[in-house]
Amino acid sequence: MTIHIACMMPDRALEDSAIARSITSIAIELAGLREHPVQKRVPVLDLAFLLPSRQEKADFDGLRLHSFDAASQTLRIESAIPEKMMTSSHAERFLIAVMLDAVDAAAEFFIEQLILFDAAGHLALIESLTNKKQYAMN
Repeated sequence: MTIHIACMMPDRALEDSAIARSITSIAIELAGLREHPVQKRVPVLDLAFLLPSRQEKADFDGLRLHSFDAASQTLRIESAIPEKMMTSSHAERFLIAVMLDAVDAAAEFFIEQLILFDAAGHLALIESLTNKKQYAMN
């Protein structure tokens, strides 16, 4: 798969939060789309959601480019999750928005590096996750 998501959880108490459940739900949906053509191409986007706790919190807001591994063509981006999203009923929509922003940031990075990246395909894939949820609710 070319879009990977992960969650950095500094406290086990966060496992049952709305945001953690939403991350799990999105990861399951992405796994179900592993045969999608865009999911079989490089470069790879590895997105890590950093959850806040009383003991630990990201030292930045929003997204940041963490690293790029040229050998595996993997770009790692981190997203600091705001505390207010931990219990929000909008957690899943927030995560989808972060994923869309991460693809935009990745596209800019890959343009600078002269590496082909199917940003439109990745955006459409992420949008399809949103559309499935909306149809299921109607």
